[in-house]
Amino acid sequence: MNTDELLALLVRHREDLRRWLDDDQYRTFLTMLERLREAGTDPERVAMATMAVVRSLWPVPDDAGELARAVHLHGRSVAVTAVVPSQDAVLAALEALYAAPSSTPPGPRREPEPEPGPEPTAEPATVAAVVAAAKRRLLAEPSRAAAPVGSPSAGSEPADVIVLADPESGPRSPDFQFDPGTGRPRDIVVRVNRILLADRDPWGAADWWLGGNSWLGGRPAALIGQIPDERLADAALALMEEGR
Repeated sequence: MNTDELLALLVRHREDLRRWLDDDQYRTFLTMLERLREAGTDPERVAMATMAVVRSLWPVPDDAGELARAVHLHGRSVAVTAVVPSQDAVLAALEALYAAPSSTPPGPRREPEPEPGPEPTAEPATVAAVVAAAKRRLLAEPSRAAAPVGSPSAGSEPADVIVLADPESGPRSPDFQFDPGTGRPRDIVVRVNRILLADRDPWGAADWWLGGNSWLGGRPAALIGQIPDERLADAALALMEEGR
């Protein structure tokens, strides 16, 4: 299964998804789809965004038929191969999924779909390799040891500062987030990180800051202090809330 086929599958199961996911989980799922739209035609960002969409679907029950097989195959490894989808396909999926009716009191769980044949054998290694490369790229950016939440250099909330798990150096926080004079998190960074749900998806938030952004005309992290803070916040909101 590739990204386009996953989008079509999600649209077919839009009513089931509203039943399988609670409201917070469904909002997170839509947020990850928005990031897929924002990824455009960059294969690396598409791969990371596809992985994030799949991760947001892990609450889907194991007896959810074809969708469960795509999300949970072989002990919850990813069975979706990332390909760059057309913007029309992503926007059509978002429109359908935003419009999916919220379930009233949940009824009995849907019976498992009949097995159509041999279990899919999509190879997840391609996605995993691309995502690993993207993580290495983000970890190569200037960073510092992460401070405990609540300390002056970490903000008051878990989402205030991005913390990336470096397998060699431990938790790291990218340097762009901090005022060079005070060492404290920049106000606009805290504001945008909260919009981006940086505590839930730190890699996605870091990729937004450190990747190219066609709407802003550059890497958001490099534009801090160069463009009005409101433009950075608006760009993050456009990603997270479009269509709500």
